[in-house]
Amino acid sequence: MIIEIDDTKTIELIQDKFSEFFPFLKIEFYEHPHHWYKESSKTTILPGNKTIGEIRKHHHQGDMEIHSWYRTGDLEQSFRKKFNLNVQVFRLHGTEWVQTVGTDKLTLEEQNDIGRKATLEVQKVADSPTANRNLF
Repeated sequence: MIIEIDDTKTIELIQDKFSEFFPFLKIEFYEHPHHWYKESSKTTILPGNKTIGEIRKHHHQGDMEIHSWYRTGDLEQSFRKKFNLNVQVFRLHGTEWVQTVGTDKLTLEEQNDIGRKATLEVQKVADSPTANRNLF
């Protein structure tokens, strides 16, 4: 996948393009960078309606090439180094999004597969006949 990065693109547009290829993953943009194996602070998350031009000081454009075999942490670092953008990858786990902290060495494909399996398992449990039984 190739995502074009320029000052006119919104965060939401980039997020949507990423999630088209990895439906059990999402990326969030932050004011400040984070370190490997560290969570990004919820207080510095940027809203989806912001444009790339509004959130960075260096205004160069280009293409962000993303492959399924890229490690999660490497992708996050590439956004930072190439475009001065601070991103964090999240994985869907059932009905909740969790930061991929501690699994930065896994590939995007592995992360997406973990999210898919966890979400399907949660759905199976919720859909089982015993899940809705009242126990009195």
